[in-house]
Amino acid sequence: MKSQRFQLLTLVLIFIFIACSPEDNTNTAPEDINEFVFNGNSYPLLSAIISNDNSSNTTEIRLFNKISSEITSNSDLTDVDYVHFNINTESLQNTTYNTFEDYNISINGSVIDSEFNPGTILLASDHPELDSYAASGSLSITNFTPYNIVFTFTFTRNDGEVIIGRYDGNYYTP
Repeated sequence: MKSQRFQLLTLVLIFIFIACSPEDNTNTAPEDINEFVFNGNSYPLLSAIISNDNSSNTTEIRLFNKISSEITSNSDLTDVDYVHFNINTESLQNTTYNTFEDYNISINGSVIDSEFNPGTILLASDHPELDSYAASGSLSITNFTPYNIVFTFTFTRNDGEVIIGRYDGNYYTP
């Protein structure tokens, strides 16, 4: 009888030990990261500014690797990564845009005396004959509220290089 109690107690303790063991969380998907990727390099995007120009019926989205208080402080900044889209729409919608009035993506820029200097230009709409001009591009907004925006973008340059990115977060409206 004593042997059966010992075996039963051992069995109960094994079940308790198995039930209380830590779970294996290695299969959870990583959180999405606000960034753009070019040529295998990832560039973080920490803040967004969205502004409307009602006189020209355009909306401008600007993304930075700096926090919004740094961008709006009028202080000099270095190592600024910058993404810019100017879309011909009065207000943003949850849709895909394929036509842009203007666009720019640059890295290692600076702001000196409140003037932005782009640094290395990865994408620009001002010279259609250059490799940095977009042969195609799209911006897909999946959520736009008064405080938050979620979107992805893809641009294929004239030289075939692709720039992809995403942003999911708050934005500043000047």
